[in-house]
Amino acid sequence: MRHVLGVDGGASKTLAVVADETGRILGIGRAAGSNHQGVGLDEAMRRVASAARQAMQNAGVTALDAAAFDLAGADLPEDFALLIPALEALKLAPRIGLDNDSVAILRSGSDNPDRVAVGWGSGTNGVARNAAGETFRLAALGWISGDWGGGMELAREVVSLVVRAWDGRGEPTMLSDLVLPIFGVPDGEELIALLHTGEASNGVTLSPEGRYRRLYSLPPLIFQAAAMGDGVARELVDRAADEITRTALALLGKVDLRDKEADVVLGGSVFKGDGEMLTQAVRAQLAEYAPRARVIRPEVEPVVGAMVGALDILGVTVNDEVRARARDSYAAPAAGEEMTA
Repeated sequence: MRHVLGVDGGASKTLAVVADETGRILGIGRAAGSNHQGVGLDEAMRRVASAARQAMQNAGVTALDAAAFDLAGADLPEDFALLIPALEALKLAPRIGLDNDSVAILRSGSDNPDRVAVGWGSGTNGVARNAAGETFRLAALGWISGDWGGGMELAREVVSLVVRAWDGRGEPTMLSDLVLPIFGVPDGEELIALLHTGEASNGVTLSPEGRYRRLYSLPPLIFQAAAMGDGVARELVDRAADEITRTALALLGKVDLRDKEADVVLGGSVFKGDGEMLTQAVRAQLAEYAPRARVIRPEVEPVVGAMVGALDILGVTVNDEVRARARDSYAAPAAGEEMTA
């Protein structure tokens, strides 16, 4: 039986899975984010290797036949020129593939030859492919490439809304009551001080890492406040839905899919939990402008899409049966295996 490795490396975390050629996932590994643009190439490779070897150990597998790495930061040709030799140097598998992490989202949700993916994790990205093999991918370099959105962008918007509600420039919002306790401060003034200096007058201190973790926890509060009827939060949900829809429509247009039965796969941490409100808003908007498009929320983590890419390297046909086996084995790991995701 042959074995493959799939790695989904993002800005906030790196997940790895080892599976057999039937799609059954045998082991899962995890490490911190592995975007080389943020942590440096050496550290990124260390984290990729750590997650991969955890997955191999948990699977009881000592040798791999192929590996697919879908990594944040694999954006431009220059990135591929850096990453491919570095990944080969890890010697995890004799045959490897590299793509952007948006491709993991794409493959995790659809086998339709006509499909696009929009990813909203800590940042935002997107990719489109059609049956003719045409591909278009966003550069995903933040404001440099015209991007707005993702978890950290939403978190900054939330902080801004809370502060503006406190100082009178903005409307009152339920977000204040939800956000201030996260940081342990009583008002917008102390929130500003804490985020600016790392210390509030009540003694609360926050390291840069702690600030990141707490900011990253804020996006679900947007949907919570919106569900309670908060107009400020609802406007932010609508703004996010508008941007996601614009991105999906642009991607569809780049590969001539606006009028075809294409799949639009939505992935990333922002869509988890109460993010169904966001999905429904995107679905309603797309129905107006691309009525034949089908919005999909994957049933599995994007890392399963990376694993599918590794099966592709081996020439294994991925069908519904393989996908179901991957989904079920990821959700319910075998007894005795220490699978943490």
